[in-house]
Amino acid sequence: MPIQILEDLTKAMEDYPHVYLTLEFVEVDIPGSKINKNDDVQFRIQIKNAGPLDVNQLSLLVEGLNGTQVKSNGAAAVFGSSFTLNGSFIGNIAAHSADNAPVVTGGNKFHFKPTNVSSSIEDLVRVSVAGWDTTLNHQETAHTRADPAAEATFSSVVEPV
Repeated sequence: MPIQILEDLTKAMEDYPHVYLTLEFVEVDIPGSKINKNDDVQFRIQIKNAGPLDVNQLSLLVEGLNGTQVKSNGAAAVFGSSFTLNGSFIGNIAAHSADNAPVVTGGNKFHFKPTNVSSSIEDLVRVSVAGWDTTLNHQETAHTRADPAAEATFSSVVEPV
C-alpha cells in the first residue's frame, strides 16, 4: 500500500515551479520604437519565488518561437533556436522572496532576433524551467518557531498555612 504523504510530496515538488515561480522578461531593449524583422532585441529574465521552498540551482530553457532566433550572453554565443541557462548561472532563489528579492539574470543581456514578419501579435520567445532542486532546510528552520498554543498549565488549590 502506498504512503500517501510521499505521493503528495512528490506531486507538490513536480507542481512547484508552475505554482510558485514567476518568470518575466525585463529590461527589454528594442533598437527603435517597434520590433522589426532581424532586430537584435536584448533582455534579462526575472525570477520570483512566492513559495515555501528554496529553489536551488535553477536552470532555464530559452526558446525562440515563430522563427525567432535566440542567443545567450557568452562571448562565444551564436543565434539559434534555443539555449539553456544552467543552475550555476542563476544560482539559488530564496523561499518567500517574490516581493522583496526577485532574482534578475546578471552579466550581459540575452538576445533575440525575429526572422519573420507578422501582422498580428506573435509569441517570440519562451522561457521555462529546465530543472531545479531543493531541500527542506527552509521549512525545518524558518517554520520551526514559537507556538503559544502549544502549552501546559499547572492548576491547584492553594490552602492557607
